[in-house]
Amino acid sequence: MDLETLRRAVENEIQNYRYHAANALGTPWAKDRVDAELVTMRSALVAPYWADIELRDTCEQIAAKAALSQKCVVVADDFEGTVLCFDPVENEFMLAQRHNDELLTIGVRGDAVGCFMAR
Repeated sequence: MDLETLRRAVENEIQNYRYHAANALGTPWAKDRVDAELVTMRSALVAPYWADIELRDTCEQIAAKAALSQKCVVVADDFEGTVLCFDPVENEFMLAQRHNDELLTIGVRGDAVGCFMAR
């Protein structure tokens, strides 16, 4: 996997993102809030790097004493404890949180922008 190509794909997704409130649950976001989130995401982008991520998405994974680990690519870091990663096995993005010097998934997966905005 070419990490720079992945970064450019994320940058392209940010650039071309269009918010569709009809698909959202709850109160739709105002355009200003969406625009602010896109600016925040753009500033959170990091030079992509590989990291071991503990998979804690499902009830079974959460309950397991021995966590499943997956090599994923970190592409953004909000520096408040949440990172956006790319899972090459599932070919999708996901959120992970820092916990005791480890990264654990939190059950949020999908497109890069949607995941980042869900943090």
